[in-house]
Amino acid sequence: MRIIIFTCIVLLSFSCKNKSGTTSRISEYDSDKFFEINLENAFKNKQAIPLSKIASNVEYIVLETKDDCMVRPVVRYYFTDSLIFISNFDHILKFSRNGKFIQRIGTSGRGPGEIDLIRNLSFLPDLQTLVVQKNYQRELLFFSFTGELIKTLNYEPHIENFKILPNNNFLTYESGASGTEEVMFCLMNEKWDTLSIIHNYKKWTSTPGSIQLMIGYPVFEPYYFSQNKYHLKSMYNDTVYKIISDKIEPEYYINLGKYKLPDELRPERLGVSQIQKFRNEGHYYYFANAFEASQKIFIGAFNYSESESPKYMIYDKFEKECILLNNNNNNLTGFVNDWDSGIDFWPIGQLNNNQLFMPITPLQLKKLISEKNSDNNEIINPERKNKLLNLISSMDETDNPVLMVVTLKQN
Repeated sequence: MRIIIFTCIVLLSFSCKNKSGTTSRISEYDSDKFFEINLENAFKNKQAIPLSKIASNVEYIVLETKDDCMVRPVVRYYFTDSLIFISNFDHILKFSRNGKFIQRIGTSGRGPGEIDLIRNLSFLPDLQTLVVQKNYQRELLFFSFTGELIKTLNYEPHIENFKILPNNNFLTYESGASGTEEVMFCLMNEKWDTLSIIHNYKKWTSTPGSIQLMIGYPVFEPYYFSQNKYHLKSMYNDTVYKIISDKIEPEYYINLGKYKLPDELRPERLGVSQIQKFRNEGHYYYFANAFEASQKIFIGAFNYSESESPKYMIYDKFEKECILLNNNNNNLTGFVNDWDSGIDFWPIGQLNNNQLFMPITPLQLKKLISEKNSDNNEIINPERKNKLLNLISSMDETDNPVLMVVTLKQN
């Protein structure tokens, strides 16, 4: 059992001047104005951005390793100021903010109050509630933060993805995989009255006798919470929406240009009999994930065939510029880790509007540090580097992940 946490803090003073040289930037950005992010152009705008340029603090949290709290490869993380929750396939793991395991929430199974598979988890920190959308049975299980089952609620069997919002409204998402869905997003109140919808304009009719193929992309996430509101994006529709006053409104558009998968190549639309066509041509196209923190939008573009590495981009809402991140060797990566010479940083989500995180396996850490120790590169900060090396040396390759938490500099 090991619980290790260390924090590296740098006090930096800097000026956030814009292109005109003024110190006030708020007038440059209208939060109510719809805008476009052109990823086709961003693919050509490569820059190596050091982590120290965006970070004021880097923290490593080692999640305690025990037999009853092993973290699976594909999970979702949720944070409060003092707790970490992990949606872990058929149960929820609860850790303290410093990585100590506290408890396991939910019982595996298909019986009453049991979880066969967490299709989606709604995180309601103000209510200290976790809502599990089950998979086999169309039920929502409401758990308290201390693990008690509060109530069970049934929902319509056709709903693919369910989110409970902090104000007790319901939000549903349909990816459009069957071709018959009328809506992508539907916002309802607790009485199931429809408040707002986004229509699905990409319907199709299957060829008689064809077998539809259901495709899942584990890295895709249709929701993110930022600036005290939910933001929504469909798998195949690249408009990002926001929820304002019980209404879903368009916020910005991610334009993939020539790299967007044509509708006729969607694997669900082709079906099993023609899937080879998607395999042959899908390597050219990408889909996008996005989330926001501190007035910056972090966008990951993922290749459909996984033949290409993901492309990581950052869009500054004030500067209106989108940059494709690479490292000093011109390889696509995240922010170049000049902080402690560890793994280059690309966040998969946020703790709050000013803190981002990335899970790293001990095996990844050990492999990368071994490579960096053999390349004779100059160590930028020996003290931070040594702290990271001490952390890594204390871990086993099969231990739970390390959470790298980056606090952003204030604009």
